[in-house]
Amino acid sequence: MPDALYFRGPYGRKPFYMKTEGSCMELKEYMSVIKKRWWVLALTVLLCFAAAIAYNTKYQPLYKASVDLIVNEPSISSTGQAQVDSNSIEANLKLINTYKKIITSDSITKLVVERHPELNLTSTQISDKLMIDSTQNTQVINVAVEDASYEKAATIANSTGNVFISQIPEIMQVNNVSVLNAADPNLSAQPVNDHRNMLIALSLVVGLILGFGIVFLLEYLDDSVKTEFDVENAIGLPVLAKVDRIAKSDLKNQQTNYSGQQQEEATVLRTANEQR
Repeated sequence: MPDALYFRGPYGRKPFYMKTEGSCMELKEYMSVIKKRWWVLALTVLLCFAAAIAYNTKYQPLYKASVDLIVNEPSISSTGQAQVDSNSIEANLKLINTYKKIITSDSITKLVVERHPELNLTSTQISDKLMIDSTQNTQVINVAVEDASYEKAATIANSTGNVFISQIPEIMQVNNVSVLNAADPNLSAQPVNDHRNMLIALSLVVGLILGFGIVFLLEYLDDSVKTEFDVENAIGLPVLAKVDRIAKSDLKNQQTNYSGQQQEEATVLRTANEQR
């Protein structure tokens, strides 16, 4: 690896990093770059943080309620007793995909609307809220609903499950579905989409990453000569001396001191002449 990486600017090649003591750039050089453009880093973090706060002000909590339905039709033995065997389980598993489609159909959601007009929802809106899931190789169907009101979500989930159970014998000519776990409308549920704290923390991390990236990108694109090190690399000659920047206030102070010294010297000379 070369001792230094250069890019070409108007004053010749300028090193972007120096290879010293096994590292591409000494820590103090990094700190110098950050210190020079600290306001870019601070502004980027502040903007990301403000964006997260603005997004959180529009936050609307969503609550999730669900009901579990079990598909289980036991076979009848020769003695007339119900029993569960592998054949009946396999048949029930094959029906689950069909049942998942039926649950979201208009034949079910329209009855839910009729039973609960206080919901002020259409059958299409209810169908859009339904999330049907089933664990692989199980006979359980989970019907979940998300809404800004947990009580409303629980009502939709439970009603959908009950309507489906009541209608499936007419639709499929089989009665093999029952409620395993119903949603409790009185449950004090927590929002399922409350990620505000995580979003704020993420905004700070993203702000820092973007800030550091912008700071070092600006440093990389900066072709101006600011230090004697830049001069040496621009003209290829060593720097023999440098003149520091002098503030106007320092010049005024020096002029005042110089005038005072002149007056003092004149006074001393005048006193010496008088003594003679």
